Amino acid sequence: MLTTRIRRCQAMITLTTGLMLAAAAPVQAAERPAPCPTTGHAIQEFGPAPTGFHYGLNIANATGTLVKAGLAGKVTYSGTSGGLGKHLIVTHADATKTVYAHLWKHSVAVGTAVSSSTKVGEMGATGTTEGRSQLHLQVIVDGERINPRQKYKCPQ
Repeated sequence: MLTTRIRRCQAMITLTTGLMLAAAAPVQAAERPAPCPTTGHAIQEFGPAPTGFHYGLNIANATGTLVKAGLAGKVTYSGTSGGLGKHLIVTHADATKTVYAHLWKHSVAVGTAVSSSTKVGEMGATGTTEGRSQLHLQVIVDGERINPRQKYKCPQ
């Protein structure tokens, strides 16, 4: 009698689990991160920082180090502002935006279509950088800044 009840419970669990799995949305393959837009080493990660939350990934290297568009898209901003210094924004087909900041030089103008290998600028120390040449990489999805490591495979 006990084994019959156990078998019935197992059958109910199997049936319920199967129904739940069938009703679930199909699982999509994990998106593979794109290559990092530059070379160097990470000096500040996305997350809490002594001066407040840091919304990007900072990668240091020499002034003039090549910065490429990590993913294809269209340049939707190229200019200068306070903390970010010289920077540009590339908007991708899925509406994701990538911000490349602290540039020494811009290499593309607004409206330019870029591929993942297009030079967009050169690393610098403009804006708030404490004088260290770096790329501040930011990713914006649906208006929210996310960890750039979710989209780009960058050095540690």
